[in-house]
Amino acid sequence: MFDCDGVLVDSERAVFEATVAVFARRGIHGLVAGPDSPLYGASIDKTVSELERLIGKPIRFDEVVHELDSEIRAVVAGGVRAMDGAVELVRALAGSRPLAVASNGSRETVEATMRAASIPDVFDAVVTLEAPLRPKPAPDIYLRACELLGVAPEGAIALEDSVPGARAAGAAGLLVVGVGPAPGLGSVADALVAGLCDPELVRLLGLETLEV
Repeated sequence: MFDCDGVLVDSERAVFEATVAVFARRGIHGLVAGPDSPLYGASIDKTVSELERLIGKPIRFDEVVHELDSEIRAVVAGGVRAMDGAVELVRALAGSRPLAVASNGSRETVEATMRAASIPDVFDAVVTLEAPLRPKPAPDIYLRACELLGVAPEGAIALEDSVPGARAAGAAGLLVVGVGPAPGLGSVADALVAGLCDPELVRLLGLETLEV
């Protein structure tokens, strides 16, 4: 099971640019970017909650969620790329086992992002943040993905690049592989790899090689 942003698609920049735009319209500037950001891997709901906290007064939650989601899709439309090895890894795994995407994003944004990055359409399930599911780090999204694939959580592997995502997969009972440099990721994942081309990940997934 793959997270989308930062695992399959190099789209964290798009998420950050959209967040900066929405926050700036309300007078909030100087957001921290990248894996060090407290919003890295956060759901849109959490991001809007943080905006409300910084403003210090109630905001129209659903309106800002829609605005942020629209901004992300607009940036994605300008171009995003697959993470190194993502296309090759997905193709190598296709047909050998059930595959799923498990993301905190909306379905529209996740599907648009994957299309823009030319991620192969080989997934048996794409689970996104939709009611009544709670966002990561709650385990709901991963539990739903396991249900749709017909697999027990303890027999599944999650690839995650953020601490909230890794916590979600771990709480659901999956084996968690942390991908990338996010601070603290190694302490909440069962294994840590540099990227999708890492030989350790290739070995863990039972592949002989990965041609990139």
